[in-house]
Amino acid sequence: MKYRTVFVSDIHLGTKISQADAFLDFLRDNEFERIYLVGDIIDMSAIKRNFYWNEKFNTVLQKLLRLARKGNSVVYVIGNHDIYLEFFLAEHFGNVELKERTVHVTADGVKCLVMHGHQFDGVIKKMGWLYWLGDTMYDIALFLNRILNIFRRLFGLDQWSLSLYLKTKVKNAIKFINDYEQLVVHELRKSQPDAKVVIAGHIHMSADKDISGIRYLNCGCWTEFCSAVVEHEDGRLEVLNIAGYTE
Repeated sequence: MKYRTVFVSDIHLGTKISQADAFLDFLRDNEFERIYLVGDIIDMSAIKRNFYWNEKFNTVLQKLLRLARKGNSVVYVIGNHDIYLEFFLAEHFGNVELKERTVHVTADGVKCLVMHGHQFDGVIKKMGWLYWLGDTMYDIALFLNRILNIFRRLFGLDQWSLSLYLKTKVKNAIKFINDYEQLVVHELRKSQPDAKVVIAGHIHMSADKDISGIRYLNCGCWTEFCSAVVEHEDGRLEVLNIAGYTE
């Protein structure tokens, strides 16, 4: 499939839960002029805690650099797990541009604010220790999920995500997601009042919804499931849920 633009986030290279193979397949099976890496592409926080790296991760980075060398526009928007890249903002690495946030204009002239969105996660900003605890529990939930799904496959059942279940069923998690979405939209109104779309990541939940007249799109992730936001040649934006879990 050919697209004008692709937006992906939360691949978390450097962790065992990263679906790097699926992302490579996506890159190989599709063509596009530009790609926005919307944060948490390399999980530097996880690597710092417990170093893990394999050849697939190298292949992903090599593929992205190769795309940049061939003339594709590659913009890396920094997230909270790759926050150390902030030291190199506005620099170019092999034609890859680093940004804290950026603005994209679609083929039909619609202005979109593109950012990871961790800036509006109150837990990260005010209670770093609680974020660390939640992040660790999240890693454990995903690890347990891998074991559970081995048995589900043996019985011919679809994959199931514990973390996704908790996000969509637990009252506090739902409130957090709703608050997060409202804050992201509020930021767009404040910083880019002429923009009509905001494209974010961070919470690993793909979305396409109208919030008070603003279109909110979330890229989702490449850990629990695989999803992306794409722009078609005519400027139409769409969320692609490439692979996922049942609730």
